Amino acid sequence: MEIDKRKLIMGIGAGFPLFLFETARAQNVDLNSILGAITKTQTQSTGGLPLGVSQSDANSGMKEALINGAAAAVLRLGKVDGYWQDGKVRIPLPKPFNQIQKNLQPLGLSSKFDDLQLKINRAAEVAAPKAKTIFVNTIKSVTLEDITGIIRGGDTAGTEFLKAKTKPALMTEFRPPMLTAVNSSGAAKSLANVNAKYGSQIQMLGGLTNLRGQNNIETTRGAKSDLTSQFVDFACSKALDGLFYYIGQEEAAIRQDPLKQTSSLLKKVFGGL
Repeated sequence: MEIDKRKLIMGIGAGFPLFLFETARAQNVDLNSILGAITKTQTQSTGGLPLGVSQSDANSGMKEALINGAAAAVLRLGKVDGYWQDGKVRIPLPKPFNQIQKNLQPLGLSSKFDDLQLKINRAAEVAAPKAKTIFVNTIKSVTLEDITGIIRGGDTAGTEFLKAKTKPALMTEFRPPMLTAVNSSGAAKSLANVNAKYGSQIQMLGGLTNLRGQNNIETTRGAKSDLTSQFVDFACSKALDGLFYYIGQEEAAIRQDPLKQTSSLLKKVFGGL
């Protein structure tokens, strides 16, 4: 018995019994290409979205996933030891300082640098909650035309989109609370103490004037190029990288893990991916 591939595709898509698969396999029909054709037919009929998911559902579901991810990231990092005790996102010292710190640690002489690193992470923990409102407002403004690409993108497509849209604005908005946190935590004083004792070595290791370029730091226009400003810019950038890391982790989990699809809308949008 010859099998019409077009009819087989339609039959499988409609839920035909398992014996059709066995018959097709016996006649060397490429089931992968057939299943691929089914998927293509289904997604084309819904504008690239999973079968049965409307653009409105996709829009609301993707936004819910990203808001959940942003809230989880802020909650995770915006507390004491949120950054400091997390080896994946702990903020290091900028390159010149980090190198001296590593050289001194085996000798037990790195306490000033260790204290400075701790206080920068404490500052990030204090400032992190300021990002939530910016994340939420940006997520709510995502357009329908962006949604399909994000839904059908990789596991962190939404996070990458959010990062591209928000990081410059977040750097601008994040800097004032981070500066306040740095000053109130005592990091600025620790920084001055380190610079007073090791300034010449820091200059030899690359110089503070090159600190932005070495670490790809985005800065607020008009910010002074003093030591504290450079550290604030560095800490802001690293703090935001940590937040985006965990937003991405949450987005990927929602896409892949049914237990993370905590609402009927998330199940509908991501359950078929």
